[in-house]
Amino acid sequence: MSKTLHLEQYLQTLGGRVTCKRCQARSKRTLDQCGAPAMVSKNVCRFHGGKSTGPTSEGGRQRCAQSRWLHGNETASMRMERSIASAKLALLESVGFEFGIMSGLKSRGPKPRRMAQVLPELHDLVQRLRSQKMPSA
Repeated sequence: MSKTLHLEQYLQTLGGRVTCKRCQARSKRTLDQCGAPAMVSKNVCRFHGGKSTGPTSEGGRQRCAQSRWLHGNETASMRMERSIASAKLALLESVGFEFGIMSGLKSRGPKPRRMAQVLPELHDLVQRLRSQKMPSA
């Protein structure tokens, strides 16, 4: 059963005499919209980040730019490391199928873009093997 995700834009306060923007934050658990008014020129209330101005000192801005947190505990360097490992695995899989070492189903989905960068000599070898197997037209 899915709930309709409709957000109310405005809120009536002071017995219907004042109309203001409503906070657009939602509860993760109940999916209910926050009942507080949004701050002036913001989409969320003070409890959901409307008062936040971000880092104000130069050192704070540098630390924020340097950390590059993407989601939770994942950094750009961790993401790059996982991407390279995925590219190595895909390249080794393609080599295994080219030499007949592996059989069965290949991994689904698009191949990583970094395959040529991780082990260039192995990638070139696979490309040469594929070109030799292709019959000339």
